[in-house]
Amino acid sequence: MKLTSAKLVAALLALTGLVSSVSAQEVPVRFAYPAALNGQIPVVADKAGLAKKNGLAAEYTFFQNGPPMFEALASGNVDVVVSSYQPLTTYLLKQPGTVTVIANLGHSSYSLLVNKDSPAASLADLKGKRIALSFGSDSHLDLLRSIRKLGLNPATDYTLINLQPNDLQLVLSQNLADAAVIRQPQVLKLVEQGARNLQTWPHHFLVVARNDYLAKHPGARARLEGTLRDAVAYIANNDEQAAAWFGERLRLDPRIVREITAENPLFKGVKKAGDARIEFGATHQQWLKDWFDAAYDTGLIKARVEPYKG
Repeated sequence: MKLTSAKLVAALLALTGLVSSVSAQEVPVRFAYPAALNGQIPVVADKAGLAKKNGLAAEYTFFQNGPPMFEALASGNVDVVVSSYQPLTTYLLKQPGTVTVIANLGHSSYSLLVNKDSPAASLADLKGKRIALSFGSDSHLDLLRSIRKLGLNPATDYTLINLQPNDLQLVLSQNLADAAVIRQPQVLKLVEQGARNLQTWPHHFLVVARNDYLAKHPGARARLEGTLRDAVAYIANNDEQAAAWFGERLRLDPRIVREITAENPLFKGVKKAGDARIEFGATHQQWLKDWFDAAYDTGLIKARVEPYKG
C-alpha cells in the first residue's frame, strides 16, 4: 500500500513519539550506602532529586557498615552499593564475576590516633602496645601492611583489639587500648578533643553494580554515571546544603562534614557535572589489584581474588 506524504510524516512522528516515550521511562534502581563519608553522594542524589533527573526511579537504603550491605547485594535486595576496597574484596572472594565497578568517588581517610599524653610519636613506638581497630576493614589491611613495612610482626609485636567502628571513638577516653585506627569523621572530632594523629591512610571509595541488573537495564549504567556526576557537582558547588543534608543523616555537625569533604580530591575544581572525574580507570584498577594481593599476603583473606577487569 502506498503512503501519501502526509501519512508518511504522521507515521514517522508517531514512531518518534514512541521512541521518546520508551527512552523517557524511568529505570528502577536500589542504592545502598554505609555510615561513612562515601555515603554523602547518594544522600545528596536523593535529596536533590538527581536520580530522577537522570531517568532513574531510585530507592536508597542506609547500612551501618559494609558486610550487611554486601549481603543485601549478594541476595539481590539492592542493585548498586557505594563502598570501599575491602568489602568488595571479601565479596568477590565468594561471588566472583558478579559485579562491575562503575565509578571511583575519590577518598576520605582513617588515622592512627593516641591520647595527647601518649609518648608514642609513630607506629613503631607502639610496639608491644594495644591497638584497637575493626577487623576485616580497609583500615585493618593498611595497618597490617604498615606494621610489616617496619619489619615487625602484627601477631607478635602488637596486640590488636577488634571493635565495631562506632565503638572505636570511645577507646582513648576509656583507656581500652593505647591507640586506635579510626576513620573520618571521628578522626576530626577526636583530634579537636585533644587526640594526636600518628599516621593517616586514604580510604578509597567506589560504586559497584550487580552485573545482572546492568544486563537487565542496558541504559542504567549511563544514567547512574550521570547521577553520580551531578551529585559530585552539586556537593562541590553547594557545600553548605550538601553538608546539612548529610550531617542530618549521620547526626553530625555540618561544619565537620564540610571540612572533611574538602579533603577529597574528587571535588576539587568541579564547576559542572562534566568536570567530575569518576572513571574507574587503569590506575584505579591497578590499585585494586594491589589491594587484592595485599589482602591475601597479609592473611586477611584465605584465597586470592582474581584481578578485576571492568
